[in-house]
Amino acid sequence: MDITASFVDAQDEDGYVWIRRFQDEAHSQALYAAVYQHDRWKNEIGPAVHNLLTPEKTLVTGVLPTPASPLCCSPLRAGLVSG
Repeated sequence: MDITASFVDAQDEDGYVWIRRFQDEAHSQALYAAVYQHDRWKNEIGPAVHNLLTPEKTLVTGVLPTPASPLCCSPLRAGLVSG
């Protein structure tokens, strides 16, 4: 999984934004399955990470760069996490 960029939220001290980059939707789904279905994620990493998040403020969305973007031209999935 390629983390292309990460940011802190200028208006929310608990806010954090990261952009993950994938070759295509199939690549995204394969990596999500490999990470989030793995026993280590389910039993160790996931529970620890969940305690750091505010699920009701978490937003994950798919975005596509514009032709002028330096990130052009593969699909991206951006995650906004506050908490």
